[in-house]
Amino acid sequence: MSAVKKVSREEIVNAAVEVLRDGGFSSVNARSVAKKLGCSTQPIYFSFKNMEELKTALTERAVRLHTQRVRESLLAHEGNDSRYSSYGMGLVKFAAEEKQLFRWLYLEGEQTGPYSNDVFLNETIQTITDEFGYDEETAKKFHQDMIYFSYGLAILANTDHLNLTEKELRETFRREFRALISIYGKPTKLPEFAIKAGVVL
Repeated sequence: MSAVKKVSREEIVNAAVEVLRDGGFSSVNARSVAKKLGCSTQPIYFSFKNMEELKTALTERAVRLHTQRVRESLLAHEGNDSRYSSYGMGLVKFAAEEKQLFRWLYLEGEQTGPYSNDVFLNETIQTITDEFGYDEETAKKFHQDMIYFSYGLAILANTDHLNLTEKELRETFRREFRALISIYGKPTKLPEFAIKAGVVL
């Protein structure tokens, strides 16, 4: 009797991510993951009691990768843009570069939709209040409108229908900011990015 190949939970989840990237969430099953690992399905069921548990771990990994991408966008934040816009830029980039992971988190999961999957909700609300001086209730409404706008751009990027350079994408976010400000009223304080850019909102 041949020995069962030893693989860790981490290796199994890594393989599941690759299967997801290659063929979408419907392609993730014990056999496809085992094939990616080069083993039988037995080691998978040593680490996970069933495929639902593995898919939960896969979803958690997808959320982590999404969070990482947005963090990278924040670190690349430019001084003449709102820090808040970096969240939207990160979402769009994630949608374009991690197509299948985005589809699972935002289009195919049990709790789909941009607002229910907003892992940065509290942080983004705080950023809006810090940058613009809006009260929390207004900040939540502002963010809800902006995230649906970002979500639309992300879907276009995910389906290869967004033909904008990064510079053009940033300008698109700037225009949406101005549109929302006309709805919710001028900020009680001028954001740092507007001061640096000499913008009068």
